[in-house]
Amino acid sequence: MYKNQTLSIVLPAYNEGDNISKFIKNLKKLNVIDEIIAVDNNSTDNTKKEIQKQDVTYLNAEKQGFGAAVKKGLNHTKTELILICEPDGSFLADDIFVLLNLIDDFDAVFTSRTKKIEKIYLKYGNIIYAKTLSLIFHGPKLSDVGSSLRLFKKKDLNKFISSLKSDGPELQVELTINFIKEKINIIEIPINYKRRTGESNYTGNFIGSLKVALKFTKIVLAKLFRFF
Repeated sequence: MYKNQTLSIVLPAYNEGDNISKFIKNLKKLNVIDEIIAVDNNSTDNTKKEIQKQDVTYLNAEKQGFGAAVKKGLNHTKTELILICEPDGSFLADDIFVLLNLIDDFDAVFTSRTKKIEKIYLKYGNIIYAKTLSLIFHGPKLSDVGSSLRLFKKKDLNKFISSLKSDGPELQVELTINFIKEKINIIEIPINYKRRTGESNYTGNFIGSLKVALKFTKIVLAKLFRFF
């Protein structure tokens, strides 16, 4: 619990067996998280075994994809505050306090990794896309559409959770647009970002990143022209 507000964290995991156990241990040391929800996305390694060692909530998302795993976790949450974070070693558990310290003044806290991203196409692709998104939907200044570390309030998520469509990485964009359209007060802050354990399933190379960008574009157009 943080300042008398209950807090949960959703960890979408696909083949994160090398890091997830360590990350969960670090989360527990914070002593503010009421429920850790680890969502296995049909991993083929020892992810399930590593999660179940840690006495946390284990879920499996039968449908493949980052978005499917996140939605599975979000629908399970019952707390007032919700965090999302990929347990791949790129984020530091202690930095969660940086987000929590802002939640009294803002309704949602997003993070930006752009100063730390090494791949040029990924860095500037995120920046350009985030700024375009902010411009089109009249949102706050953003510089990163792909950072999974986010904090927001359950009451705001409830305004649109039942309408979420995306099962892949494009859920990040869909969530962002929904928050903006609901006029939820968002702040984006720079965050520590380390080299992840293993390669990303989506943006590990240029072709993969391009495919993600196309999925992002599909969501933006759908929201812009109100297809959903």
